[in-house]
Amino acid sequence: MRRGPRAAAISLAIAGAAAGGACVSPTPRIREQRPAAQRNWPAALSAAQRAADEGRYVDADRELVLFSKLHAGTPEAQESVFWRALYKLDPRNGVGGTTEVVTLVDTLLLARGTQPRRAEAVVVRRTALLLDSLRREADERDTVIVRDTGRAVARERELEEQIKTLQDSLNATIAELERIRKRLAAPRP
Repeated sequence: MRRGPRAAAISLAIAGAAAGGACVSPTPRIREQRPAAQRNWPAALSAAQRAADEGRYVDADRELVLFSKLHAGTPEAQESVFWRALYKLDPRNGVGGTTEVVTLVDTLLLARGTQPRRAEAVVVRRTALLLDSLRREADERDTVIVRDTGRAVARERELEEQIKTLQDSLNATIAELERIRKRLAAPRP
């Protein structure tokens, strides 16, 4: 079956339109927009890590607290709580405390939704509790040593008093012996 010139022209026009349409899009591409928490989290975490690396734990904590307030309820806000707990547990952090670490981790573990750091948070919590237990045990030992030191000081004073009493007695005995020697050495009438 032969096509006429008109049919061929229409086919050619359709093919050309289809080919041209494939090259040029009539609407611009819409860029995927991530939520603000996802966009801002890498910079906030980086700033907190930099501050912690420099020993500025208060600044690191402030950065993470601010982020979690601005993006409350997001997975990134939960992640910021995890990092706060971790930095408070760092032995170089003189401001952090194990009680605060446990509170932060408990808050994280009780939060709803997915918890990608759950396993790590449990380990951080256990570490904080162990550290707290070891510190209390060390404090108790220090207290016992202080008590024992107090007893030792009291015993030392008691011994010093006994030595002084014995020294006085010895001095009195030596003086008496000296008087007796002088009496015996003196000529008799």
